[in-house]
Amino acid sequence: MIPECVLLVDDDPVVRETLGEALAKRGYTIEASSSAEGALERMAQREFSVVVTDLNMPGGASGLDLLSAIRQRFPETLCVLVTGFATLDNSIQALKQGAYDLIQKPFQMAEIEVVLDRALDHARLLKKLAAYREELEARIYARTRELREVQREALELCDLTARAQDADALPAALGPFLDRIEARWSPDGLACYQGDGDGPVCLVQRGPRPLPARLPGPPRPRPGLGYLEEHGIPLGGTAWLYLGFIDRSAFSPTDPSFQLLVRHLELALRVR
Repeated sequence: MIPECVLLVDDDPVVRETLGEALAKRGYTIEASSSAEGALERMAQREFSVVVTDLNMPGGASGLDLLSAIRQRFPETLCVLVTGFATLDNSIQALKQGAYDLIQKPFQMAEIEVVLDRALDHARLLKKLAAYREELEARIYARTRELREVQREALELCDLTARAQDADALPAALGPFLDRIEARWSPDGLACYQGDGDGPVCLVQRGPRPLPARLPGPPRPRPGLGYLEEHGIPLGGTAWLYLGFIDRSAFSPTDPSFQLLVRHLELALRVR
């Protein structure tokens, strides 16, 4: 059974029943309507990949009228016109209005199967392209948001660096940078140390657990301050940033946002 549903539109009940049953036996999923108006009502209720409609339906809207309405309201649906009066003029008119194909009565079932299979394949391709376009648009939108966020963050860090020059004391200049680290990565221990040789001194710290005011030795990547996960980040030649986590975290010192923040923290130390 072909999953995509085909809507058959014809005002002749014999044609609807005969053609519908023949197509259903060949594996097509078929629904039928006796008029263009009824077809549009059904299309408002569910999706049809292809509509096969008679061109001439006296007493109501014609197949061309239905084609025009489908192109306006359901542009993703392909329309195949069937006519016993095919001429060059109405063929050209149908194709200009967006008909996928035109079948002339009387026809062999093999003829309409070829057209339907081609139309259904085309409809599947259009759906794949639409899905790809939506995915691509979503990616572009997400990337644009990321770039705007990076730009916003860079501007904020530049502002912090500029204000660091006017701070009354070094802890006040560095504090806003540590506040951003704490808000973003939530380390349990966070501090900035400065000093060469033995015993670097803590300039400023954050986090729920206090850190020593002076380290027992020179800065190391893992100084052993009682945390399961530790990160020692050099800040130039004489300063050092420490992050400690009681449990394993998702933090990475190679995170571009963190590296950008660290560079601004280094700059703030240098201009003081």
